[in-house]
This record gives sequence, structure tokens and C-alpha cells, in this order.
Amino acid sequence: MFSIIMPIYNSENYLKASIESVIQQSIGFKENIELILIDDGSVDRSSQICEFYKKTYPNNIKFFKIENSGPSAARNCGLLNVSEKSNFIGFLDSDDTLSKNAIQSVYNFFCNCGKDTNIAVLPVYFTGEKKGDHKLNNRFEKGTRIINILKEYKSVHFYIGGTFYRRQIINDKVLFDESIDFWEDAMFINQLLLNEKSYGVVAEGKYFYRKRKEKNSLVDGSWLNKNRYSYLLDVSYRTLFMKSIQKYNTILPYIQYLIIYHIKLFLYPSYREIYKTVLNKSEQRDFIHSYINILKLIDTQYINEQDMPIYYKEFMFFLKEDNTGSLERIKKDNIVQSSCTVTKIKIKGWKLELTGNFINQYYEMQKSDFIYVKYFKTLKKCKRKELKKSIEVWGYKLRDFRYAGFVVEIPIWAFAFEFILKTPDSAIKLNDVNIFRSLLVKIFKR
Repeated sequence: MFSIIMPIYNSENYLKASIESVIQQSIGFKENIELILIDDGSVDRSSQICEFYKKTYPNNIKFFKIENSGPSAARNCGLLNVSEKSNFIGFLDSDDTLSKNAIQSVYNFFCNCGKDTNIAVLPVYFTGEKKGDHKLNNRFEKGTRIINILKEYKSVHFYIGGTFYRRQIINDKVLFDESIDFWEDAMFINQLLLNEKSYGVVAEGKYFYRKRKEKNSLVDGSWLNKNRYSYLLDVSYRTLFMKSIQKYNTILPYIQYLIIYHIKLFLYPSYREIYKTVLNKSEQRDFIHSYINILKLIDTQYINEQDMPIYYKEFMFFLKEDNTGSLERIKKDNIVQSSCTVTKIKIKGWKLELTGNFINQYYEMQKSDFIYVKYFKTLKKCKRKELKKSIEVWGYKLRDFRYAGFVVEIPIWAFAFEFILKTPDSAIKLNDVNIFRSLLVKIFKR
């Protein structure tokens, strides 16, 4: 039997769909599943919805109401009320859903190639305000299989939804930490993974993660919680470091990669300024100090391997006072493949006026740099059009695009040309442009 634990907080708009996705499972709901609903102090109609389903399926649904205590307490309530006959435990958030074959797929895994594996996860697909699949779904490209975290350190996992466990590895000593209300699922999962060393990826099923329009999910709201900052870094991250050292005498590459994968979010535009509204000046300084101390425990290699703009990597290197030589080589290789962007074309008599920029993650144009346009045998210097655009994080300017804009006039018949970046030391060919070809592409796309 499978026990599915669902913590609930103000999810009336999505709760029915979540519950129905469990009831409609192809494995057979009445025969093989118990659904444990925990209302964590909701003030909407979530409780009434749960009551309805409890009365409709009294033998399969358990329903508990607790005072608002956070997702850890709600999930622990579910864990402590799993039936003795249950063999597997899974988690589903109250605004998410499972594909119809999800639980059957997990069962097949545990019975076949995963007989000696105690954890299995489903691929995550976004629904609601965001569509597509999660970046970490690349783990499923080779199909259903077992991942050894000591060998595949980039295959990190930290989301509880769509994660399933054999009942035998969870007891009253393996619970969610109720002292934290963010990243508690990552802590729970990865402390188990440090012991298990492996987990299964089940490619056949799907977990649908809802991005809410109203931005009031637990994840979205966490950025307004003080514990999302220094406490997360100093307690949660460091706990995983400590657990890894205790068991392996080192901070495993898997743990380092996991932490840097997560800590980079603090630098991204959607999140990097929120801390100013949540923390006072002293707390802001403490947070940045904690951030730097965490970075110093992570090897440069795992920063370099992250899929993020290079200026964030440079910033991390700067904060941890590390050499950026490896990044300089990457920048040189990529500038050659970079492009100027034409943002506006204006016809002025027998001339074309091109307005554009060279806003590029690998290179910050200096006052002494200029963009040139080459058409036929003519090389023409573009006039500078200063831009009011920069990228700043915590008062540090990562990129200043002031000198990246340009405007130039070329003959109307020069519809094919190329851009060249000239610096005091070099001239770099950037990209070719064919306006006639671009117009044809736009016409045929209509």
C-alpha cells in the first residue's frame, strides 16, 4: 500500500484537483492507496473540501486539522499516522497533481530495478502560470534508472513533491525539522540520501508543480521570511555540510553542488532585492557575511559548473577571494561567438539608421571600445548611444552597460553587413546581419 501525505494551507482553488489526481490513479485508489490530508490552520474552504472527501472515501482518506504550524509539522503529523500495512510513503502538495500512472510507475520501479533502492522520484513539470519541465529533469533523459550520488554529483534532489520512500527507512527519528519552515524538505531528503547513497528516477510518471498566479504558495512566501536568509545558510546548509563530514570525512561534491545550485538564487533579479524589505541593516550585513562564509566552503569547480550568467560566477569568486583565471578563458572563448543586437531600424531617405547594443554577459564594453559596421569594403564606426542599464547585487556593480549602445547610418542597399568590436588591443568579428533575410523569415512566420 502507498500512503500519500498532503499538507494543506489555503488551497481551496486547487485542492480538489490534487485530491482527484490521487483518487484517479491507475494502480487503484481503493485497493492500494491511503491519502492523509493535514489542514495546517487554513482559513478558506480547504477544511470543508477535505471533510467531503473523507466522508466519500472513509476507508482510504484520513483527515487531520492542526493549528497553523508550518509544512514540517503538517508532514510529520502525516508520517506519524501512516497505516501499519503501508509499504511506501509519498508526498503531494495541495496545489500540485500527479499523472494518472505516477504511483503505478513508482511501484513498478521498487518491484523491478529498484528492489534494493529505498527512494524514488518523479520528473517535475510546471503548470499554472509557468509551463515546461524543471531543469533537473535532465536526470530522466536516460530513462528509469538508479543514480549513485557519489558518482553523479550533479544529480541533486531537494523537492519533496513526487518523492517516494520505502516505509522501512522512515521512523519517529526520521522526521521533518519543525524549527525551520523553508527548505525543510531538502533537509529531510538529503539527510536520507547521505545514508542511502542512491535513489531512483522514474521517468514514466509525472509530478505537476503549480506556479500560482497569486504568488502565495509556501515557496513564493518564503522570501518574506527572515529564516530564509542567515538562518537557512547558517543552520540548514551547514547541517548538511556537517552530516557529510561526519559520514564521509569531507563535504561531498554532491552536497557542494546542491548548495551552490540553491544559493545562487539569492543573486537572481526576482529575489536579490527582497532581503532589504525583510531584514534590518544589521541583519543584512549578517546575511551577506553568512553567504560569503558558505561560498568559502565550496570548491571553485562547482561554481564554474553552474548554469548561470558568468557575471554571477565572477561575483562569487570575488566574494570568496578566489582566482578568476578559469573564468577569463571562458570569457575569451565566448566573446568571439557573441552578437550585437539591432533593436530599431529606421529608413532615412537612402539610408538605414540602425540602433542597437552589445549587451553581453562575457564582456563589459569600456569607454575606449567601439562597435564598427562593415559592409562591402567599408568599415564605419558607430556613434555611441549611452545606456542607463547595469546589473547590481547588494551594492556591487556586476555589469555596467553604459557604453554598450550604438547608432549608425548605412546605405539602404547595404542590407548585408557584419559587426566588429574594436578595443585598444584587438578587433573581434561578432555577427553577420542580413536584413533582407530577416524580413523574409518574419514574413514566412506569419
